Amino acid sequence: MEKSTYIRWEEEGGIGTVTIDNPPANSLGKAVLTELASVLDDVSSTSIKALIITGGKGKIFVSGANIKELVDMDKDEGTRTVSYVQEVFSKVRLFPRPVFCAINGHALGGGLELALHCDFRVAVEGVKFGQPEISLGVLPGAGGTQLLPRLIGLAKARWLLLSGQTLSAQEALACGLVDRVVKAESLLESTREMARQIAEKPPLAVQAIRKMLRLVQSPALAEGMEGETEMFGELCATEDKREGVVAFLENRKAEFQGK
Repeated sequence: MEKSTYIRWEEEGGIGTVTIDNPPANSLGKAVLTELASVLDDVSSTSIKALIITGGKGKIFVSGANIKELVDMDKDEGTRTVSYVQEVFSKVRLFPRPVFCAINGHALGGGLELALHCDFRVAVEGVKFGQPEISLGVLPGAGGTQLLPRLIGLAKARWLLLSGQTLSAQEALACGLVDRVVKAESLLESTREMARQIAEKPPLAVQAIRKMLRLVQSPALAEGMEGETEMFGELCATEDKREGVVAFLENRKAEFQGK
């Protein structure tokens, strides 16, 4: 495996851990995504029995792309950008072994979408979850509109996506967005313990069950993901998108015109 700048890899007892380490917010720029894709490809052929994805130190688990890049992003660039993110995230969703997400900070936007592509999610107390993209004049482009309703139900997902509001860790636990909430100091060990419980089961049966569970998600999922890509690109060409992003960067209330 080639040495990475933004991705740390370690293995212990058949459990692999990928840490996205791009301070201060562990943002998913193209270089980070490219390294993540490469590492996932490399470790998919190893003998590990489960994979954990977590973020580096800081208050944020993982963040999406740099918001400043959204200001001048047009339809074509927006479409290309989210298409690539979806391509990388699909490697997580389709990884040949169970994937656990150890959420060590706030999971908003692209960070939450990455977590949604994992099989299990363990979060520390006090973190927040949400898809705030609507306040920027765009939508979640890496699976948020498709995977979130499938996980927590249409009604709850509709509110989160259209309001941009956040959930606390306990609220996320209550609605099934996360599987466990633990203290920060026990996050990785708690996640590893869950991973070990699955890793002890017969591998072929685990793979078969995961394959069948993906069929539950599959109706119209591919079509929905394609729709996300197209709609994200179209929204990038609107005046409201530019106003929403600029207002966020200027720390003021946006004035949307529906254009």
